[in-house]
Amino acid sequence: MAASSSSTPTTPLAILCPPVSSATKLVPPSSLFLLRNPEPKFSALVAARPIQSPLSTSRREPPRALVGFSPAADEADPEPAPPTLRRICSGHVPEHVLRRMEEVGYVLATDVQREGLPALFSGRDCVLHAQTGSGKTLTYLLRIFSVVNTQRSSVQALIVVPTRELGIQVAKVARLLAAKPMDLDMEQDKSCTVMALLDGGTLKRHKSWLKVDFMFNSSKQVSSLRKLLTSYSSCNNRQTVFTSASIPQHNRFLHDCIQQKWTKGDVVHVHLNPIQPMPSCLNHRFVTCHRSRRHQTLLHILQWDSPKSGIIFVGEQSEKSKKAGNAPSTTLLLEFFKNSYGNCSNILLLEGDMNFNARAASLSEVRQKEGYLIIATDIAARGIDLPETTHIYNFDLPRTAVDYLHRAGRTGRKPFSDKKCVVTSIIASEERFVLKRYENELFFACEELVLSL
Repeated sequence: MAASSSSTPTTPLAILCPPVSSATKLVPPSSLFLLRNPEPKFSALVAARPIQSPLSTSRREPPRALVGFSPAADEADPEPAPPTLRRICSGHVPEHVLRRMEEVGYVLATDVQREGLPALFSGRDCVLHAQTGSGKTLTYLLRIFSVVNTQRSSVQALIVVPTRELGIQVAKVARLLAAKPMDLDMEQDKSCTVMALLDGGTLKRHKSWLKVDFMFNSSKQVSSLRKLLTSYSSCNNRQTVFTSASIPQHNRFLHDCIQQKWTKGDVVHVHLNPIQPMPSCLNHRFVTCHRSRRHQTLLHILQWDSPKSGIIFVGEQSEKSKKAGNAPSTTLLLEFFKNSYGNCSNILLLEGDMNFNARAASLSEVRQKEGYLIIATDIAARGIDLPETTHIYNFDLPRTAVDYLHRAGRTGRKPFSDKKCVVTSIIASEERFVLKRYENELFFACEELVLSL
């Protein structure tokens, strides 16, 4: 996916760099590219030529001392008023971007923006480690807008994302910020271009860019990542930012970033809510039932909750089941609801095996509806931003605690709202210990529901 000078791991990679080849002349001025990555674990941003600011650190600190960053310790602010994005970005982000930001509703700074933006504006490499829906995407996009030179006809930023859906979401926010504010006349040469190079693209340029389709999934792909980074510039003349809600063994990851030269040695780890990886507005529940009763149990819960907007997560169909010619669980569940659930007209399907255009059409339809119920696989667990979602149902238990975190993160995506959201898991009795392990890893408590069917 590609985007131009415009401004939320689960793993985008953005690179701000000087022209790399004559091929960049094909791109409109000031371009930001978004590329899809199969299964990333975090996000990264790389910027050319670190920008110096009063917040920059003149001395290099030992890497182990940089596992946290708190601008509050450096600036004492006696004012009780909550910080605004304009206040933090003033002097860094162009005025027309700030106006557009406020027009679309980004006014108050979230915690990750309050702590992350000063570090980014100082030019230092960062690892933004914060909850889902906390505003990480806007954070690194604002940094991009602060350094992109609209007079240069070259690719200046690159963002690599784990899924097509996340790429669409990032491009949407970037284009919102790149648009001309309603009350400001901008010269034509100050415009930005956002290009999305995602799966499903047909242009030759799309296909060539999509060759960088990898991430930190295995040791073999580490060399591919290093090749991607070094093909633009070294870590010493760019800014690199990784962002994600889930970075297992983050201290080891920070060590690898420095040793593998993905980042400079003074990389800053902005870690929000380390003892609360998920938003506090979430209520977690589980229901125990026999596998043969799962459909009826889910139906009963839906009738009790009457959710206006929710997502039902179903496990991926196994290869063995596919070869046997069995229908996927998503299809079976959809058919069950068509026969049993009263409001079936608002039920939509979203799964990885769907055509790209069909997936995009489903998401577009969801955003036009006042209420919806989506039956989805884990393709929707990363990158889908539907702030109105209030209920998550795990028809099949996630395979890992990280998957649980990202599924649950599709709700509770309004940082300044106190509205309670619900995550419900339907499990067999033998799966209780698995859910308990997730509770321990993610520091949350699950309440048991007892239903009389």
